[in-house]
Amino acid sequence: MTETKQAVFDGWAIVDVLGHQRYVGYVTTEAYGQAVLFRIDVPALDSRERVTKQPEYAGGRYVPVGTSLFEGAVDGYTKLIGAGSIYAITPCTREAALRAVEELQPRPLMQVTLPPTIGLPPEPPVHEPIDDDGDEGDDEPEQEVDEEPF
Repeated sequence: MTETKQAVFDGWAIVDVLGHQRYVGYVTTEAYGQAVLFRIDVPALDSRERVTKQPEYAGGRYVPVGTSLFEGAVDGYTKLIGAGSIYAITPCTREAALRAVEELQPRPLMQVTLPPTIGLPPEPPVHEPIDDDGDEGDDEPEQEVDEEPF
């Protein structure tokens, strides 16, 4: 009987799965009988405070640049995925994987502090109303012209 050597993956990676899902973490292969699954250990994220560098949606509202956001912690988890549902595995360094987890992992929004206003826009100038005929200072009544109906 000939032995077949199975390839084993062991390292940090970004895993793209059918259904437009993406997982980032430490990936290993595990065999369960004849089934080989990829185990993805997604790391936990601590709570953080960050300032927006571009306008974005936070907590269901659009916030401007300079908004201070406090985001809650997220527990780590393990996901087992079958090889048939994976369409891409991108090996990467630990640092790159942790940056990707920070960007991809949704966090609960705890607090939003909007930046102080720099200044309100100037008031629009107030203009005097202009008569219908275009004359500003002419207050003489117009003469009515009698027109005969046809």
